[in-house]
Amino acid sequence: MGLLVSWLVIAAAVVVAAWIVPGVDVEGGFWSILLVAAVLALVNVILGTILRVLTFPIMVLTLGLFSIVINMIVLWVTTLLTDRLEIDGFWAYFLAALVIAVVTALLQLLLPERD
Repeated sequence: MGLLVSWLVIAAAVVVAAWIVPGVDVEGGFWSILLVAAVLALVNVILGTILRVLTFPIMVLTLGLFSIVINMIVLWVTTLLTDRLEIDGFWAYFLAALVIAVVTALLQLLLPERD
């Protein structure tokens, strides 16, 4: 999947999370959503990868469920780096991480792979 398509998939997942999860708010319009998606993608690539490697034994023990905690941490760091995304409280982080992961996975599954 191309970089632009991946970026748009993450942006769509953030929009769905802001729409569904109470306590998640993206301030601004289209460009703010794209900015939040870019920051989220960068934080996920850098910090998310490091955390997944460091917590691999926990991931194995929990059968991958610990990845939700890592996604919550990535979202938290994203909210620290941009003032366009606001998430209120533990459950909002939990549900937002879950919704973003599910929507991203579904969209990547539905979109055709380009060679």
